[in-house]
Amino acid sequence: MTESSRAGDLLVSVIVPVYNAGGFLERTISSIQKQTHRELEIILVDDGSTDGSGELCDRLAEKDSRIVVVHQRNSGIAAAQNAGLERAHGEFITFCDNDDLMAPRLVQRLLSALIDNAADMSCCRWRNPGASTAEVEMHAHADDPPGPTLIIDDPAQAYQCVFSLAHRRLAGAELRYFSEANWGKLYRASLWRSVRFPEGRYAQDVAVSLDLYLQMRRVASLADALYYWIQRPQSVSHRTKQTQYFRDIVRAHGRAFELSLQAGIVPARAYGGLMTLRLERRSVRTAEDERLFEDDHRYVRSLLRRLTLRQRLLCSAFFSLRRVETAVYRLTIHRRQ
Repeated sequence: MTESSRAGDLLVSVIVPVYNAGGFLERTISSIQKQTHRELEIILVDDGSTDGSGELCDRLAEKDSRIVVVHQRNSGIAAAQNAGLERAHGEFITFCDNDDLMAPRLVQRLLSALIDNAADMSCCRWRNPGASTAEVEMHAHADDPPGPTLIIDDPAQAYQCVFSLAHRRLAGAELRYFSEANWGKLYRASLWRSVRFPEGRYAQDVAVSLDLYLQMRRVASLADALYYWIQRPQSVSHRTKQTQYFRDIVRAHGRAFELSLQAGIVPARAYGGLMTLRLERRSVRTAEDERLFEDDHRYVRSLLRRLTLRQRLLCSAFFSLRRVETAVYRLTIHRRQ
């Protein structure tokens, strides 16, 4: 029996790191439980929650045999994701943040696209609603017909070089874009066999990006917007950052930069990540912050010296475009709050 013929019986593991998400968690888990693909292993990793989220996970598990709960001391999102990967039994793996939503057909459509195209990963688009409108918006799009699917045979190249919105649209390459997050993607579990997130660090998804993409031969990219990345002012991505936060971003992109060059790929996205150094400089408050910044400054300079003139010009041009787009995005998000 082929994969395609038994698609409905294939087990998909959904990993949800949980930390003090009591106000949103039940809605998130409900969106996973309502997936049209029923063969799910829903792994809730309670990362030392103190607001009752862990107890809520246990209560929900009592009502749904597909839910598995892992409790651990607070160790951060990477450790929670790793605990989920260690527990996963599915042939396929996807992730969901503990305050986001998955459209009912997300798993089914991603799984079908992956199998039908003999891909290693499939991914979808996403929407950015505010917390108060997310469910209404998801319901409004419930019956949207499937959009086109693009097959990408050079996923590592696409990840590094197609990230500017202007470039994507001018080049007609919108579906060649991958976000840096792990949500909204369905992976063959075998990709994670030797890959784990670096614990105790921010930007843990960026840090393993090239380890994953360089393993892939083919990716199926769907036009369907099936993941709802809910915007909250109190989230990590919208809070004031400290030097260590920016240092982790720089180092994560530095790893991707080095792996890209080794693979003969222009590290355009990683170059932009290295430029986070300017934000790290502004965050310096203590002598230790200054030491970390100077260390990263030397590190970034050593990497940039490895670029040819052509590579540096390309990277700089993409970075300039991306800065403009990021400024526009932030203005848009603030208006939605």
